[in-house]
Amino acid sequence: MHEVRVESLDGIKLTGGELWLSVNAGSLNLIFPREVWQELLSGIPDAEEPRPEELAELDWIRRRLAEHARERSFATVLEDVACGEDAGLRYHLVLRSSEPFAVTTGYHFAPVIGRDLAGRIEEALREDRFVEQAYLVGATAEPRAFSIGDENLKALCVRGRRSSTSRFEMSPELWKVLSERPGWSNVKTVPPDGRE
Repeated sequence: MHEVRVESLDGIKLTGGELWLSVNAGSLNLIFPREVWQELLSGIPDAEEPRPEELAELDWIRRRLAEHARERSFATVLEDVACGEDAGLRYHLVLRSSEPFAVTTGYHFAPVIGRDLAGRIEEALREDRFVEQAYLVGATAEPRAFSIGDENLKALCVRGRRSSTSRFEMSPELWKVLSERPGWSNVKTVPPDGRE
């Protein structure tokens, strides 16, 4: 096996679906086919420890959603509700507006959204007779957490202002709350495969 220690990164270029890295003062070029560098990037956890300001933003969203629902006399404003039949999982908020044909929405807030958590919420949502759609809201999220198969489960991440759904498809109360905060007007929609 041949090992090369990278001492400097001199340039990055995308050409023809390949990623070219010029390293060690231009003495070496590393060429990655598109499939390899996408796999490499998808394997890097984006869900590192959340920063204090990201956790504060997450808490603000939760509190403001509850305030928004109470101010507008929502038909349902519940806190700490079991997710389906999974006794270990809880929705931090369950909201249903008073509008006709409104949908009951559960919100689960977590510092880090991982694919395993998304899978558990997805399974609980299928069994749930009360909550019709759910949002996983995290300070950070693994890229695979956005590749949820259930259209009634959506993910939202404070870091990078990313969402598995566009702002036009979000629950009205969530979009109203997010639009009050700087930086959320250009929420980035992550494609179903979780790759950006």
